[in-house]
Amino acid sequence: MFDITLQSIDLETLRVVRQASEAIIFLFGLAISYIAYTAYRQNQSRPMLFIAVGFVLVLFVPGAVAVVLFLLLGVPSPVVNSVNQFFELAGLGLILYGLWVPRRD
Repeated sequence: MFDITLQSIDLETLRVVRQASEAIIFLFGLAISYIAYTAYRQNQSRPMLFIAVGFVLVLFVPGAVAVVLFLLLGVPSPVVNSVNQFFELAGLGLILYGLWVPRRD
């Protein structure tokens, strides 16, 4: 039963859907990062700056890196994934730090 389902999936359609979802994640990352940066500028809250930069690293940078490394430079996929994982870990660390650090008024 499962084999029939897998055989009926059109790989070209799946590729297009995957690329579209990556573009949506890229745009959402840009929007969230912009909103977080705007909040930082309005409140001058240093933790909010860490959160904004963290969102940039988690949601925006991996898409840009993938386009440059994989599509333009032809770097192998495992290398691109490793580089993206580094940015995601750094971004999550910054978000955690921004949420954890006490606010100074």
